[in-house]
Amino acid sequence: MNVDVSVIDNKSYIEIDKISKNGKTYVYLINSIDKTDFIIRKLVALNGDIHYKGLDNDKEFDLALMYFTKKHESILSSDDNKE
Repeated sequence: MNVDVSVIDNKSYIEIDKISKNGKTYVYLINSIDKTDFIIRKLVALNGDIHYKGLDNDKEFDLALMYFTKKHESILSSDDNKE
């Protein structure tokens, strides 16, 4: 299995998902050491290269998080994950 690892702000993040909606691609990343450190970035093309870009505002973050939770609804709501 291949795992995409990126360094952002001097921390290593593992790409756990990628979702494309409405012409934007959101990337969901988790810190390789601190599993509570979860970030969302979007992919943008600059000079022919693809880069991560922060989200524009809280509304875009909420939207991207909704895409993720809807996609993984069955896993997130499973009885095994409830305390």
